[in-house]
Amino acid sequence: MALGSNGLVIRRVKKIKKGGHHGGAWKIALADFALAMMAFFLVLWIMSVASPEELKSIEGYFQDPMGASTAGYSANPIDLGGSPAKSTEKKLDLQLPEAGSTDMQSRDKLLGNGPDSAESKSINNMLREEMSKMNTLLSQQKNMRIEITPLGVRITLLDDPNKPMFERGSARMMPDIENTLLSMAPIFNRVTNPIVITGHTDSSKFGGAGRIDNWDLSALRANAARHILEEGGVEDKRIAQVIGLSDTIPYNRFDTDSAENRRISITLLTDDAYKKLLDQNRSNFGNPGQQSDFKLTPETVF
Repeated sequence: MALGSNGLVIRRVKKIKKGGHHGGAWKIALADFALAMMAFFLVLWIMSVASPEELKSIEGYFQDPMGASTAGYSANPIDLGGSPAKSTEKKLDLQLPEAGSTDMQSRDKLLGNGPDSAESKSINNMLREEMSKMNTLLSQQKNMRIEITPLGVRITLLDDPNKPMFERGSARMMPDIENTLLSMAPIFNRVTNPIVITGHTDSSKFGGAGRIDNWDLSALRANAARHILEEGGVEDKRIAQVIGLSDTIPYNRFDTDSAENRRISITLLTDDAYKKLLDQNRSNFGNPGQQSDFKLTPETVF
């Protein structure tokens, strides 16, 4: 057919796609970015709420996760010891008084000598001075440690295989440790700080008569130390807490079966540490509200 005629001309146009299918690579990149931002803000949050001791523990863990921490703390950054109020800084105190409440002189405020670190140093100096005067007994205690901790001043009595503090597998004290605690009681009465007593064992498995284990043994030994201190003149209202921690917090974490892990710790709390201990215990173990405050029905429970 000649061009210019009235015949029908069919024109085929070939469409060329300029862009292909992009796939889902951008989704993966976005997910990675979101995960990185979440981790970044999580690190910022941990740094804002952790105490200096916890920060050093975390730093030591990342420097040497499988070995000893270079910061001097456990290689495990998570504290599983159950110790109350370990962190004394950078913590929010949400225990605010209720509206209309009055400031009454309760046992919380009557005990203790002050919230700052100068209190711990003063107690530490007093203890060392008084114990140095008693050179007939306490100065010969090679297994006694006096340390300043975030809670206050801690006196630790470590066990000695050649001169044990307790009868094996029992909470019955040997005469030497009884005399030591009786001699320390008048020194503790020089201050009014509340006292926390903790008992510890080594990691060796123990199964005594009546199915007693290391948990029972550590608690019984801590309570035995309390009885001796009270016999020496320490008032029972000064005892803030008596707990047994079994082998969960070894003194020698490189040899968990070591004799020094069998010990009794006596801590003289500062005012601030005692208040935080009470607040934490009330929050964790107190009555959160009256039963009448909740509308419980079988339909809502089951």
